[in-house]
Amino acid sequence: MKVGLFYQSEQYDSLEHSGNYGKLAVKVPGHSGIMQMRFSVPILDMHGYWVPESRTPSTKIVWVIESKSAGQRAFPFIAFFNSRQINRLSAGLTNLTDDARILAKMNQEKCTYDITIEVALGKDSQDFELIIDQRPQVWTDSLADWRKALALPLPEFPEGAWEPVFCTWYAVHAAVTQDWVEKNAEIASRLGFRTLIIDDGWCFDVMKRVSPETISTWYEMIGDWFLSEKKFPDFENHRKRVQAMGMKYLLWVAPFLIGAKSELYKQLADIVKPEYHEGCYTFDSSRKEAAKLLLGKMKHVIQDYGLDGLKVDFLDYIFPNMEEPRGEDTTHFIQELARTIREVKKDALIEFRQAYATPGMLAYGTQFRAGDVPFDFIDNFHRLAQIRISVGDGVPVHADPAYWHPQESPENISRHMIASLAGVPMLSMDLLAISETEQKIIRHWLGFYQAHRETFNYGKWDVTYHQSGTAYAMVSNERESIIILHDSARIGEALAKAAKHVFVLNLSPDELPLAGAKTADYEGKASADGIIPLGGLGEKE
Repeated sequence: MKVGLFYQSEQYDSLEHSGNYGKLAVKVPGHSGIMQMRFSVPILDMHGYWVPESRTPSTKIVWVIESKSAGQRAFPFIAFFNSRQINRLSAGLTNLTDDARILAKMNQEKCTYDITIEVALGKDSQDFELIIDQRPQVWTDSLADWRKALALPLPEFPEGAWEPVFCTWYAVHAAVTQDWVEKNAEIASRLGFRTLIIDDGWCFDVMKRVSPETISTWYEMIGDWFLSEKKFPDFENHRKRVQAMGMKYLLWVAPFLIGAKSELYKQLADIVKPEYHEGCYTFDSSRKEAAKLLLGKMKHVIQDYGLDGLKVDFLDYIFPNMEEPRGEDTTHFIQELARTIREVKKDALIEFRQAYATPGMLAYGTQFRAGDVPFDFIDNFHRLAQIRISVGDGVPVHADPAYWHPQESPENISRHMIASLAGVPMLSMDLLAISETEQKIIRHWLGFYQAHRETFNYGKWDVTYHQSGTAYAMVSNERESIIILHDSARIGEALAKAAKHVFVLNLSPDELPLAGAKTADYEGKASADGIIPLGGLGEKE
């Protein structure tokens, strides 16, 4: 296979790929403009594809596939595979920082996908490798091998990054108050949560909830990052009381969002990006002096409020752009942000969200959360699986907060909690309003998580897809396997790969037969042997 190399639309070289796996050395031809790698792959025994923006694999062969990435959003990788999820071709770059675009166009006449990978070169761009993998293995193994080829060291994450989280967001949005937080934190700590995140709403006085009426101007007051004394009249003592409950205390920040009604906007109006969205503008990360101002605000928040960390949101809102690349500048800002936070508190917790839960960001965050999916435990499960295959084992992958209708069935509430166990569990419910049954379900699954922490946190994860769904996620060590089963038809396949001592958590919509298993219902109460109830678990040795 020939790979043509182009710079500013002119071919300047070519590379030869032979065999079924190759690392092709690519020397950057300059430090500005766009370079391209062009090659073709036959559409032969090929039935689907995956790119990092995908929650699950696509089971369609489409005319055009496009994937954009930069240091702060996604990563440059694409996989094609057949209906058995066997790799037909995977391709990825080891350059994770520069803005990049993968474009695959179907060429019906030649029966190929014609692939162009573009990189917007900058002053700090370095030589990199193009990895092409055509080995007949499960495509997620090809993704794992690409990630290993990056040779990025796995950071040592703080112990607090593995602890269950209670978040205020879905429960109360910006109608958050000191009294509500403290009362909920007390219940949360008794249930087994050890981290509290105060989400958006702490830094302005207006009490509001997300709705079609409020969303169009939602972020208009964001950017100054001073605590609302109306909502939190005695914050220092309040924060100390919550920490005394055994909970880490985090506040939400979005350093790149500058609200149209903020004082910061008056200072930076001439250098923000012109696009207006939901009440705010986005910072231009190429503005180095202004970046120092934002970093100073982040230091103020964690230092002056005595926090244990920050939930850092919307770093991906500086989108990859081949005409106006910001990957280098944005990555540099994120590096400086992590350094600034850790100068204040060495073991600070730093939450990053789905689009920047990537191999290149592992050094800067401490926990990597699934994107927003209230009510939808299945998509939460899919999103957790997507992060796991992207970043690998030994990383604190966090569920999006479980949130359900007040009249939801106990079985479905249990399925919310089971789905969250594909990561570190997180919850956002008004704990003052939930029932005793809901508390029992939450306590049961948090207890299961704590009892199997070593397996969940440090075991080997196996995410298996069937068609366009996550069939199951299994984590194993030398002693046990825990299977979170979504597709009941795959139970035999999953058990065949499991350790002798196995737990099956029933995320599926069916009762599951498991001969010889001890079983329990959604509260952890014993149920009929050999049948795992909906939202229940089975244990077999």
